[in-house]
Amino acid sequence: MSTKASTKPAKAGASKDDDDPVEEFVGGRVWDSKLALRLAREARPHWKLFAGAFGVLAVLFGLELAGPWILRSAIDGPVQGAIADRAAQSGSDIAPEHLRNLWLWAAAYLACSVVTACFRYLEVAHLGRTGQTVIADLRAKVFRHIQTLELAWFDRRPTGSLVTRVTSDIENLNEMFTSGLVTLGFDLVRIVVLLVVLFTLHWKLALVVALLMPLLVGVSLVFRGGARNAHRDVRARLSRLNGYLQEVLSGVRVVQVFRREARVSARFGELLERYLTANVRTILLFALFFPALDLVVNGIQAATLWSGGVDIAGGALEVGLFIQFWLYVNKLLDPVRELGERYNILQSAFASSERIFQVLDTKPTISSPPQALARKPAPRAGHVRFENVGFEYVPGSPVLSNVSFEIPPGTTVAVVGATGAGKTTLVNLLLRFYEPTSGRITIDGVDLREFDLSALRAQFGLVLQEDFLFAGTVRENLVMEREEVSDESLELALEASRAEDVIERLPGGLQAPVAERGATLSTGERQLLAIARALAGRPHFVVLDEATASVDSETEHQIEEAKENLLAGRSALVIAHRLSTVRRADLILVMHRGQLRESGTHEELLRQGGIYARLYTLQFAGSNAS
Repeated sequence: MSTKASTKPAKAGASKDDDDPVEEFVGGRVWDSKLALRLAREARPHWKLFAGAFGVLAVLFGLELAGPWILRSAIDGPVQGAIADRAAQSGSDIAPEHLRNLWLWAAAYLACSVVTACFRYLEVAHLGRTGQTVIADLRAKVFRHIQTLELAWFDRRPTGSLVTRVTSDIENLNEMFTSGLVTLGFDLVRIVVLLVVLFTLHWKLALVVALLMPLLVGVSLVFRGGARNAHRDVRARLSRLNGYLQEVLSGVRVVQVFRREARVSARFGELLERYLTANVRTILLFALFFPALDLVVNGIQAATLWSGGVDIAGGALEVGLFIQFWLYVNKLLDPVRELGERYNILQSAFASSERIFQVLDTKPTISSPPQALARKPAPRAGHVRFENVGFEYVPGSPVLSNVSFEIPPGTTVAVVGATGAGKTTLVNLLLRFYEPTSGRITIDGVDLREFDLSALRAQFGLVLQEDFLFAGTVRENLVMEREEVSDESLELALEASRAEDVIERLPGGLQAPVAERGATLSTGERQLLAIARALAGRPHFVVLDEATASVDSETEHQIEEAKENLLAGRSALVIAHRLSTVRRADLILVMHRGQLRESGTHEELLRQGGIYARLYTLQFAGSNAS
């Protein structure tokens, strides 16, 4: 249920040069151990998948170590043997045993490559499945949590920003759980193992590599300082872009009617330019990082080549051993060189996870108490009382002040007043979309805050001024997956709401598709279906936000009949926009500037000659209505 524009809070935290919430930028340290631990906890339920991925990487690592060892064995074995034979017997052919051994080593190398290719497939497939499983669970968790938050939280945040957090922000974690988290952990193991192997093979060359590696690590450390801020900026600007896009698409009719296409395009262009600038800044950062990284790697390789070449020339090092060492050095430098890229993935994921956890850390201010009353008001019961209720959307700007009234069981209370008088706010408070700033609301003497929230709302049948229909089928929109809605109650609801004719006209009947927001249905059809939806749940209490001004007379007559059936025998709070529809109400409340100024029946209020009488005269001046 929407609130009036004049009573909604302004967006908190707007910057001086931007009207978007500053909260899109979530600050933090370059390395946040708590954040890393939280991400690890999200992945913990899927530890078996991660263990399997780690196992695949371990086998691949073993195969990577086997390849250079096979080359060394072939070179220092049959190849060096054949060279020695040729030196001893000038011009002799290669001995058959050398050829046979060389063929065996070549076959072994080929077999190793084939097995490696198979495990590469397993690596990609298993890591991809692991990442998608984790983020699917996280996305569901965030979505469930968002639904528990109160309307005031949504009032302060663009819808597009929330969509970004549930979709692209979480999707951004996929790479971390695939090529980031597991691979980074295993890369550290690879580096340690390879250093041990290198020192075992040739300690002098290994020492040269070990002494120069801090340069490589240093370049990565320098780079990481700007990576996280750059990615945080990109995510924030994408969120703003999505928020504006969602707003424009939702109001495209208004944009076209008021010929605002050029201004809207210009604003979108400004946001797009900021997003482009943030992306270009990130690209330039990497454009500097990778050449610097390659330069250091090439320097280490050059030092290894020079030192190894000297030893080979002096006879202190065999060629096959040097080739094995050289290949192992490259395998050592690859994960070190990729640490920057891995860190980039982590920083991008951290920037997104900060925004995701910011949502998950938001505690709903409206929820069921620890020992909530799960009881449900009995039929024809449910005595509602507003006791000195006050409310403020923005502190210091009261929307309601000391409002007190009651709705006895089985009675209809209508609320009238000018726009902004606080009528819709009463409904928001009754359904606990918001909490009163002062006073309280009770059912049968029990404060609403003591009831289980879900059980409380299950007692209400709600029909809004512009009711929302979801994309799906008509039946899905009427049932809304409520256990209390049976085929019998649905049939009775369709009959009582006069929505049977609507169903009959639709191809497919109850299974007819409904477009987003019910765009393919008329205003009257949507309202009849909304009344049927409310009736199907057999509510004890009805909240009705009337609106029949935009329908034809025949449809209005159908809607009025449906409303009579909806209200029959039930307690009801009706927001009245047209006074002709509330004359039969048991009690009419007149709101003015957030205060309850008058109350009584239709005839009593007319006799008082106050606000209600003036509103009635204005609406029916020149007509025969009485």
